[in-house]
Amino acid sequence: MVFSSKHFEFSDIPDLSDKVAIITGSNTGIGKVCALEMARKNCQVIIASRSEDKGQAAVADIKSITGNDKVEFIKLDLLSLQSVQAFAEEFKSKHNSLHILFNNAGVMMCPYGLSEDGLETQFATNHVAHYFLTIQLLPLLIKSGPSRIVNVSSFGHNFTSISTPDLKKINDEKEYGSFANYSYSKAFNILFTLELTKRLEAKGIKNVYVNSNHPGMVRSELTRHSVSKDSLMGSFLHNQVAISTEKGALTQLYLATSTEVESKNIKGKYYVPYAKPGCPNGYSKSEKNAATLWDFTENILKEKVPGYQGASI
Repeated sequence: MVFSSKHFEFSDIPDLSDKVAIITGSNTGIGKVCALEMARKNCQVIIASRSEDKGQAAVADIKSITGNDKVEFIKLDLLSLQSVQAFAEEFKSKHNSLHILFNNAGVMMCPYGLSEDGLETQFATNHVAHYFLTIQLLPLLIKSGPSRIVNVSSFGHNFTSISTPDLKKINDEKEYGSFANYSYSKAFNILFTLELTKRLEAKGIKNVYVNSNHPGMVRSELTRHSVSKDSLMGSFLHNQVAISTEKGALTQLYLATSTEVESKNIKGKYYVPYAKPGCPNGYSKSEKNAATLWDFTENILKEKVPGYQGASI
Protein backbone atom coordinates (compact mmCIF):
# COMPACT_ATOMS: atom_id res chain seq x y z
CA MET A 1 0.00 0.00 0.00
CA VAL A 2 1.34 3.42 -0.92
CA PHE A 3 0.58 6.02 1.72
CA SER A 4 -0.01 9.69 1.14
CA SER A 5 2.38 12.38 2.27
CA LYS A 6 2.44 13.20 5.94
CA HIS A 7 -0.32 15.51 7.07
CA PHE A 8 0.86 15.38 10.68
CA GLU A 9 4.23 15.25 12.43
CA PHE A 10 5.27 14.79 16.05
CA SER A 11 6.06 18.51 16.12
CA ASP A 12 2.35 19.20 15.46
CA ILE A 13 1.31 17.67 18.78
CA PRO A 14 0.10 20.58 20.93
CA ASP A 15 1.04 21.10 24.55
CA LEU A 16 -0.77 18.47 26.64
CA SER A 17 0.05 19.78 30.11
CA ASP A 18 -3.51 19.51 31.38
CA LYS A 19 -4.30 16.16 29.74
CA VAL A 20 -4.47 12.63 31.16
CA ALA A 21 -4.16 9.70 28.75
CA ILE A 22 -4.45 5.91 28.94
CA ILE A 23 -2.66 3.94 26.23
CA THR A 24 -3.20 0.18 26.18
CA GLY A 25 -0.28 -1.91 25.02
CA SER A 26 2.12 1.00 25.40
CA ASN A 27 5.11 -0.88 26.80
CA THR A 28 6.23 -1.56 23.22
CA GLY A 29 5.61 -0.77 19.52
CA ILE A 30 3.49 2.12 18.31
CA GLY A 31 1.83 2.35 21.70
CA LYS A 32 5.14 3.18 23.34
CA VAL A 33 5.90 5.74 20.63
CA CYS A 34 2.55 7.39 21.34
CA ALA A 35 3.28 7.41 25.08
CA LEU A 36 6.74 8.84 24.52
CA GLU A 37 5.67 11.63 22.17
CA MET A 38 2.71 12.63 24.34
CA ALA A 39 4.92 12.64 27.43
CA ARG A 40 7.30 14.96 25.57
CA LYS A 41 4.37 17.37 25.36
CA ASN A 42 3.74 17.15 29.11
CA CYS A 43 0.83 14.72 29.06
CA GLN A 44 0.14 12.58 32.10
CA VAL A 45 0.39 9.08 30.62
CA ILE A 46 -0.77 5.73 32.00
CA ILE A 47 1.05 2.73 30.54
CA ALA A 48 -1.56 -0.04 30.51
CA SER A 49 -0.16 -3.48 29.80
CA ARG A 50 -0.10 -7.04 31.08
CA SER A 51 3.58 -7.35 32.03
CA GLU A 52 4.55 -5.28 35.05
CA ASP A 53 8.26 -5.72 34.33
CA LYS A 54 7.93 -4.46 30.75
CA GLY A 55 5.45 -1.78 31.76
CA GLN A 56 7.66 -0.38 34.51
CA ALA A 57 10.66 -0.52 32.17
CA ALA A 58 8.73 1.55 29.63
CA VAL A 59 7.78 4.05 32.34
CA ALA A 60 11.42 4.42 33.40
CA ASP A 61 12.56 4.78 29.80
CA ILE A 62 9.98 7.44 28.94
CA LYS A 63 10.69 9.40 32.12
CA SER A 64 14.42 9.31 31.39
CA ILE A 65 14.02 10.51 27.79
CA THR A 66 11.39 13.19 28.38
CA GLY A 67 12.00 14.35 31.93
CA ASN A 68 8.26 14.00 32.48
CA ASP A 69 7.60 12.30 35.83
CA LYS A 70 3.84 12.07 35.21
CA VAL A 71 4.10 8.62 33.64
CA GLU A 72 2.84 5.56 35.51
CA PHE A 73 2.05 1.89 35.02
CA ILE A 74 -1.25 0.21 35.83
CA LYS A 75 -1.60 -3.49 35.09
CA LEU A 76 -4.13 -4.45 32.43
CA ASP A 77 -4.65 -7.96 31.07
CA LEU A 78 -7.02 -7.78 28.12
CA LEU A 79 -7.58 -11.54 28.27
CA SER A 80 -9.39 -11.08 31.58
CA LEU A 81 -12.54 -9.00 31.97
CA GLN A 82 -11.94 -9.05 35.72
CA SER A 83 -8.55 -7.42 35.08
CA VAL A 84 -10.18 -4.79 32.86
CA GLN A 85 -12.63 -3.96 35.61
CA ALA A 86 -9.86 -3.83 38.23
CA PHE A 87 -7.82 -1.52 35.99
CA ALA A 88 -10.73 0.88 35.54
CA GLU A 89 -11.41 0.93 39.27
CA GLU A 90 -7.75 1.54 40.14
CA PHE A 91 -7.47 4.31 37.57
CA LYS A 92 -10.60 6.06 38.84
CA SER A 93 -9.36 5.80 42.42
CA LYS A 94 -6.20 7.69 41.44
CA HIS A 95 -7.46 10.14 38.82
CA ASN A 96 -10.51 12.37 38.56
CA SER A 97 -10.15 13.15 34.86
CA LEU A 98 -9.40 11.37 31.58
CA HIS A 99 -8.98 13.15 28.26
CA ILE A 100 -7.52 10.54 25.89
CA LEU A 101 -8.22 6.80 25.72
CA PHE A 102 -6.05 4.92 23.25
CA ASN A 103 -7.46 1.43 22.60
CA ASN A 104 -4.17 0.51 21.01
CA ALA A 105 -3.18 -2.97 22.20
CA GLY A 106 -3.88 -5.95 20.00
CA VAL A 107 -2.92 -9.43 18.90
CA MET A 108 -2.66 -10.55 15.30
CA MET A 109 -3.03 -13.94 13.64
CA CYS A 110 -2.23 -15.93 16.77
CA PRO A 111 -2.96 -19.65 17.16
CA TYR A 112 -6.45 -20.47 18.39
CA GLY A 113 -6.93 -19.92 22.08
CA LEU A 114 -9.47 -18.75 24.63
CA SER A 115 -9.39 -15.91 27.13
CA GLU A 116 -9.99 -16.35 30.83
CA ASP A 117 -13.66 -15.74 30.03
CA GLY A 118 -13.89 -18.35 27.28
CA LEU A 119 -13.70 -15.93 24.35
CA GLU A 120 -11.53 -16.42 21.26
CA THR A 121 -8.23 -14.63 21.91
CA GLN A 122 -8.31 -12.04 19.10
CA PHE A 123 -12.00 -11.27 19.63
CA ALA A 124 -11.44 -10.97 23.37
CA THR A 125 -8.35 -8.77 23.17
CA ASN A 126 -9.00 -6.61 20.15
CA HIS A 127 -12.70 -5.98 20.70
CA VAL A 128 -14.46 -7.16 23.85
CA ALA A 129 -11.90 -6.02 26.43
CA HIS A 130 -11.48 -2.60 24.81
CA TYR A 131 -15.25 -2.21 24.52
CA PHE A 132 -15.63 -3.01 28.23
CA LEU A 133 -12.75 -0.71 29.19
CA THR A 134 -14.29 2.15 27.22
CA ILE A 135 -17.73 1.68 28.77
CA GLN A 136 -16.18 1.63 32.26
CA LEU A 137 -14.36 4.89 31.62
CA LEU A 138 -16.95 6.66 29.46
CA PRO A 139 -18.60 8.70 32.27
CA LEU A 140 -15.19 10.11 33.20
CA LEU A 141 -14.35 10.86 29.56
CA ILE A 142 -17.67 12.73 29.21
CA LYS A 143 -17.07 14.64 32.44
CA SER A 144 -13.54 15.57 31.33
CA GLY A 145 -14.50 16.65 27.80
CA PRO A 146 -13.44 17.59 25.28
CA SER A 147 -11.97 14.11 25.19
CA ARG A 148 -10.84 11.58 22.60
CA ILE A 149 -11.22 7.84 22.10
CA VAL A 150 -9.01 6.24 19.46
CA ASN A 151 -9.75 2.65 18.41
CA VAL A 152 -6.80 1.19 16.53
CA SER A 153 -8.12 -0.90 13.64
CA SER A 154 -6.39 -2.18 10.50
CA PHE A 155 -6.61 -2.31 6.71
CA GLY A 156 -7.19 -6.00 7.38
CA HIS A 157 -10.83 -5.22 8.16
CA ASN A 158 -11.37 -5.30 4.38
CA PHE A 159 -11.24 -9.10 4.44
CA THR A 160 -14.86 -8.92 5.58
CA SER A 161 -15.67 -8.12 1.95
CA ILE A 162 -14.76 -11.76 1.24
CA SER A 163 -15.90 -13.47 4.41
CA THR A 164 -18.32 -11.98 6.93
CA PRO A 165 -18.29 -13.13 10.55
CA ASP A 166 -21.00 -15.21 12.13
CA LEU A 167 -21.09 -13.75 15.63
CA LYS A 168 -22.68 -16.88 17.06
CA LYS A 169 -19.64 -18.90 15.94
CA ILE A 170 -16.94 -16.34 16.71
CA ASN A 171 -15.49 -18.45 19.56
CA ASP A 172 -15.78 -21.79 17.76
CA GLU A 173 -12.41 -23.47 17.14
CA LYS A 174 -13.81 -25.32 14.11
CA GLU A 175 -14.69 -21.98 12.48
CA TYR A 176 -11.39 -20.31 13.40
CA GLY A 177 -8.97 -18.82 10.90
CA SER A 178 -6.10 -16.78 12.28
CA PHE A 179 -6.30 -14.07 9.61
CA ALA A 180 -10.08 -14.18 9.24
CA ASN A 181 -10.65 -13.74 12.96
CA TYR A 182 -8.07 -10.98 13.12
CA SER A 183 -9.84 -9.20 10.27
CA TYR A 184 -13.20 -9.58 11.95
CA SER A 185 -11.86 -8.07 15.17
CA LYS A 186 -10.48 -5.08 13.29
CA ALA A 187 -13.83 -4.57 11.56
CA PHE A 188 -15.43 -4.65 15.00
CA ASN A 189 -13.16 -1.76 16.07
CA ILE A 190 -14.66 0.37 13.30
CA LEU A 191 -18.23 -0.75 14.01
CA PHE A 192 -17.78 0.04 17.72
CA THR A 193 -16.55 3.50 16.75
CA LEU A 194 -19.65 4.08 14.62
CA GLU A 195 -22.17 2.88 17.19
CA LEU A 196 -20.59 4.69 20.14
CA THR A 197 -20.52 7.92 18.13
CA LYS A 198 -24.17 7.46 17.20
CA ARG A 199 -25.18 6.83 20.80
CA LEU A 200 -23.24 9.83 22.11
CA GLU A 201 -24.92 12.07 19.55
CA ALA A 202 -28.34 10.66 20.43
CA LYS A 203 -27.69 11.63 24.06
CA GLY A 204 -26.65 15.14 23.02
CA ILE A 205 -23.06 14.55 24.15
CA LYS A 206 -20.91 16.71 21.89
CA ASN A 207 -17.58 16.72 23.70
CA VAL A 208 -16.32 13.16 23.08
CA TYR A 209 -14.58 12.49 19.77
CA VAL A 210 -14.45 8.79 18.86
CA ASN A 211 -12.48 7.68 15.81
CA SER A 212 -10.60 4.66 14.45
CA ASN A 213 -7.50 4.27 12.34
CA HIS A 214 -5.24 2.00 10.34
CA PRO A 215 -1.63 2.60 11.46
CA GLY A 216 -0.06 1.04 8.38
CA MET A 217 1.90 -2.20 8.16
CA VAL A 218 4.27 -1.59 11.05
CA ARG A 219 7.49 -3.36 12.01
CA SER A 220 6.54 -4.33 15.56
CA GLU A 221 5.87 -7.30 17.86
CA LEU A 222 2.27 -7.40 16.60
CA THR A 223 3.35 -9.27 13.47
CA ARG A 224 5.18 -12.06 15.32
CA HIS A 225 2.51 -14.65 14.43
CA SER A 226 2.15 -13.63 10.77
CA VAL A 227 4.50 -14.21 7.81
CA SER A 228 7.93 -15.33 8.98
CA LYS A 229 10.64 -12.72 8.48
CA ASP A 230 12.93 -15.62 7.54
CA SER A 231 10.94 -16.32 4.38
CA LEU A 232 11.52 -14.43 1.14
CA MET A 233 8.05 -12.85 1.24
CA GLY A 234 8.31 -12.14 4.94
CA SER A 235 11.70 -10.48 4.51
CA PHE A 236 10.36 -8.31 1.67
CA LEU A 237 7.30 -7.24 3.63
CA HIS A 238 9.26 -6.55 6.80
CA ASN A 239 12.13 -4.65 5.19
CA GLN A 240 10.61 -3.01 2.10
CA VAL A 241 6.89 -2.52 2.79
CA ALA A 242 6.52 -2.21 6.55
CA ILE A 243 6.92 1.22 8.12
CA SER A 244 8.62 2.18 11.35
CA THR A 245 6.75 2.39 14.64
CA GLU A 246 7.33 6.14 14.57
CA LYS A 247 5.49 6.48 11.26
CA GLY A 248 2.86 3.98 12.39
CA ALA A 249 2.06 6.14 15.41
CA LEU A 250 1.37 9.32 13.44
CA THR A 251 -2.23 8.72 12.38
CA GLN A 252 -3.50 7.77 15.81
CA LEU A 253 -1.54 10.58 17.45
CA TYR A 254 -3.31 12.93 15.07
CA LEU A 255 -6.71 11.63 16.17
CA ALA A 256 -5.71 11.76 19.84
CA THR A 257 -4.09 15.19 19.94
CA SER A 258 -4.57 17.39 16.87
CA THR A 259 -6.64 20.55 17.33
CA GLU A 260 -8.19 19.78 13.92
CA VAL A 261 -10.23 16.94 15.40
CA GLU A 262 -12.29 19.45 17.36
CA SER A 263 -12.18 22.35 14.89
CA LYS A 264 -13.33 20.06 12.04
CA ASN A 265 -15.66 18.03 14.30
CA ILE A 266 -14.07 14.72 13.29
CA LYS A 267 -16.22 11.97 14.81
CA GLY A 268 -16.97 8.37 13.92
CA LYS A 269 -14.35 8.39 11.18
CA TYR A 270 -11.70 5.96 9.98
CA TYR A 271 -8.26 7.43 9.23
CA VAL A 272 -5.28 6.00 7.34
CA PRO A 273 -1.60 6.98 7.02
CA TYR A 274 -0.68 9.59 7.27
CA ALA A 275 -3.52 11.28 9.17
CA LYS A 276 -5.87 11.26 6.19
CA PRO A 277 -9.56 10.23 6.00
CA GLY A 278 -10.08 6.66 4.82
CA CYS A 279 -13.12 4.68 3.75
CA PRO A 280 -14.03 1.46 5.55
CA ASN A 281 -15.51 -1.36 3.49
CA GLY A 282 -19.25 -2.01 3.26
CA TYR A 283 -19.46 -4.45 6.16
CA SER A 284 -17.56 -2.14 8.49
CA LYS A 285 -19.61 0.99 7.83
CA SER A 286 -23.02 -0.65 8.16
CA GLU A 287 -25.12 0.92 10.93
CA LYS A 288 -27.07 -2.35 11.16
CA ASN A 289 -23.89 -4.36 11.73
CA ALA A 290 -22.71 -1.82 14.31
CA ALA A 291 -25.95 -2.06 16.30
CA THR A 292 -25.94 -5.87 16.11
CA LEU A 293 -22.35 -6.06 17.35
CA TRP A 294 -23.11 -3.65 20.20
CA ASP A 295 -26.02 -5.78 21.42
CA PHE A 296 -24.01 -8.99 21.02
CA THR A 297 -21.13 -7.57 23.05
CA GLU A 298 -23.45 -6.26 25.74
CA ASN A 299 -24.97 -9.72 26.13
CA ILE A 300 -21.50 -11.25 26.49
CA LEU A 301 -20.60 -8.80 29.25
CA LYS A 302 -23.87 -9.40 31.09
CA GLU A 303 -23.08 -13.11 31.00
CA LYS A 304 -19.39 -12.90 31.88
CA VAL A 305 -19.15 -9.94 34.30
CA PRO A 306 -20.99 -10.32 37.63
CA GLY A 307 -23.24 -7.34 38.29
CA TYR A 308 -22.77 -5.74 34.87
CA GLN A 309 -25.89 -3.68 34.21
CA GLY A 310 -25.16 -2.65 30.66
CA ALA A 311 -23.72 0.46 29.05
CA SER A 312 -25.08 3.75 30.33
CA ILE A 313 -25.47 5.12 26.83
